[in-house]
Amino acid sequence: MALLWIILGITLSLGAIISYYWIKFDAPTAVLLIGLSGILFFVFAVIWAIVLMYKGEPMTAALGMVTLGIPGILLVAAGWRLIATNSQTE
Repeated sequence: MALLWIILGITLSLGAIISYYWIKFDAPTAVLLIGLSGILFFVFAVIWAIVLMYKGEPMTAALGMVTLGIPGILLVAAGWRLIATNSQTE
């Protein structure tokens, strides 16, 4: 249980750091929305898993991590890719 709270804290901290650097490097609004929505999806997936593990439903917790966590990671990766593409073209 403590490990999940640690993961949540690390995720939120990384999300804040990523957001700061994206804003610092003048990321387009679409990139910010894609990346931040990915971070929020992943954080919601971790919270979902914490609550359902506490209730004793590990299968539902795993399903929530798969259906919300993976798209969140993909959205963050897409945001990073768009930032890399924009920085190379400038």
